[in-house]
Amino acid sequence: MPKPARRKVASGLGELQRAITGALMKPLTADEAMQSSNAAVAEQFIRPNDRLTAFERLQIYNQQYWWRLLGAIGEDFSGLRAVLGERKFEKLATAYLEKHGSTSWTLRNLGSKLVAFLEANPRLTHPRTALAIDVARVEWARVLAFDEPARKIIDPPKLARTPANRLRLGLQPYIVLLELSHPVDELMRKLKRTEFSAVSNAVGASGHRKRSAVTVRRSRKPVYLAVHRLENSVYFKRHDREAHTLLLALRGGATLEAACETAFADSKESPEECAARIQEWFSRWAEFGWFCVPLRQ
Repeated sequence: MPKPARRKVASGLGELQRAITGALMKPLTADEAMQSSNAAVAEQFIRPNDRLTAFERLQIYNQQYWWRLLGAIGEDFSGLRAVLGERKFEKLATAYLEKHGSTSWTLRNLGSKLVAFLEANPRLTHPRTALAIDVARVEWARVLAFDEPARKIIDPPKLARTPANRLRLGLQPYIVLLELSHPVDELMRKLKRTEFSAVSNAVGASGHRKRSAVTVRRSRKPVYLAVHRLENSVYFKRHDREAHTLLLALRGGATLEAACETAFADSKESPEECAARIQEWFSRWAEFGWFCVPLRQ
């Protein structure tokens, strides 16, 4: 007797959870109300009180769910929002959240599939699709750079005593290496200045100011960017093609010697010039604490 009773309760609870979850995850209407299609769920599972109907009580949770997720996406991808504009961004964010709602205990992971979603749905960002994808890549990289763990920095004496043809260097997990078509780092600086100006000008102002679109032109050459963390702040650092190639090779597990050969395979510089550039890079990267013990060791 007890076992069937427990199965019946579990079945009822499961039905309730599925019904309420489905209702909460339905997007709001254009005027930010709950969809009328949720009325049946409200009437079946929610009890009204002396102030609110069953529909109104369920609507509160539906609204809070969407406002919280839309707010989180808007905060993590403020650059994308500035490029697309508020109305277009909200339409995009809603479509994305319908497809990829929150499945993690932390909202940090909410935008993890946004870049792939933009690539698969270019109509949502037309005619700025290429720029939108570049901006989204940088902004997701910024999330990772801020939040990913740091590994133990490699012992400097080991660097000195290990031959280049045997030395393998790991890169900190929080470093994201990007090849972009647009100078998104310039756009981010422009956006930061615009937001600061808007806050400053808002003092004593009445009404709402219309935000002008933020944009940058496509670069003639690829932009190589490292998004990294230093002393709990996120920074953008540009590289040339050779430095970018070298870092990718190191991250892929190549020895230092092989990574350098790959980076300068097509270079017309002398070995001495190449060596000087490498020495300068490694001095700066070591100062940033980029090199760590590889995972395979």
